[in-house]
Amino acid sequence: MNEGEAQVDDIPALRFLSAANRDALNGFQEFRSVIMDEGALSSKEKLLIALACTVALKCESCITTHTKEALKSGIKKEEILEAALVAGLICGGSGFAFASMVLEVEE
Repeated sequence: MNEGEAQVDDIPALRFLSAANRDALNGFQEFRSVIMDEGALSSKEKLLIALACTVALKCESCITTHTKEALKSGIKKEEILEAALVAGLICGGSGFAFASMVLEVEE
């Protein structure tokens, strides 16, 4: 199993796409890559936005995945916490419960 397949196995949505339609998975990964590449916003900024969105959407597996990706890319824990804090603020008090999940992800 290559590194990309291991990642697919760790992410429920990608695991579903892989099982349902491998071409859809490949298309999604290409689509994601185009959006997350450097543009008017840096990749770092885009990763922090994605993380904040997952907190706002209250997607537990997404929070874990995006937090790990941010850490792996060199984003500081303090930056991750601040992005999660903003998302928690936007969602009101209940958002802080999901924002706290970034504390549970190991570096």
